[in-house]
Amino acid sequence: MRASSERGIALFMTFLLLLIFAGLAAAIGIFAHNSQATGKAALLDQQAYYIAEAGWQRARQALVAGTWTAAASPGNSYTESFGTGEYAVTIVDNGGSSYTITSSGYVGNATTYAARRQVVEDALSVTSSNGTNYSLTATATASSTNGSNTASKAKDGNTGTKWEAGTNGNGQWLKMDHGSATTLDKIVVLEDDRINGVTIERSSDNSSWTTASGLSVTESPSKTWTCTFTEASYRYWRATFTASGSSRKVAVQEMQDYNNTLSSLGTGEVSTTW
Repeated sequence: MRASSERGIALFMTFLLLLIFAGLAAAIGIFAHNSQATGKAALLDQQAYYIAEAGWQRARQALVAGTWTAAASPGNSYTESFGTGEYAVTIVDNGGSSYTITSSGYVGNATTYAARRQVVEDALSVTSSNGTNYSLTATATASSTNGSNTASKAKDGNTGTKWEAGTNGNGQWLKMDHGSATTLDKIVVLEDDRINGVTIERSSDNSSWTTASGLSVTESPSKTWTCTFTEASYRYWRATFTASGSSRKVAVQEMQDYNNTLSSLGTGEVSTTW
């Protein structure tokens, strides 16, 4: 009787141990599954962050190069897909050379995604400066000249001298011959408060002239005319002027020919939304 009781206890203990081991195995399985799921989610999160960071860096590079408008106008979103991911980037011009970059990264795309993350850089400062002034080594000629105020004085690097037209009114021009095809994307005219408008033309042969493509002309500050246009390579570049009055002679202190305006970036406030 005693031996039978002992066998019963042994069987019970064996069964209990089996239950414990089965429970432990189930718990380990659940833990492993949850850990795997958590690890996979963390990996997807990290991938989405890297994608968002790639878009952010692209936007910074575009601001330095001045090529952002080739992808999208400031304030609009630019989207680029690669591999299994996609980023959507927006640059907002805050004014005063300050920008905000928002880059959203997706594993998948903006509509269907396994993970998404966002990188924001606020109050990013962009400082621009001109590149080389090619007018300094060019040969200047003009439509007409008044006395000793010759065309060469509009490219001598001295704002204390000037070229002055010998004829009143509109249509007077100042031309730079660079000797060979020279790539420009901006011309700055510093004048004597006698100009109401500027047109930029270019030529390869000094005979056939075309207006610079994408030409945008602004006067800021007063008496400084900044003419930007699509980068192009020509030997001859000419500025033609609208006078501020029919009885006035146009006068230019400096005509400056530039290519590749240089920009430098500061560091804004960077934040990440997970």
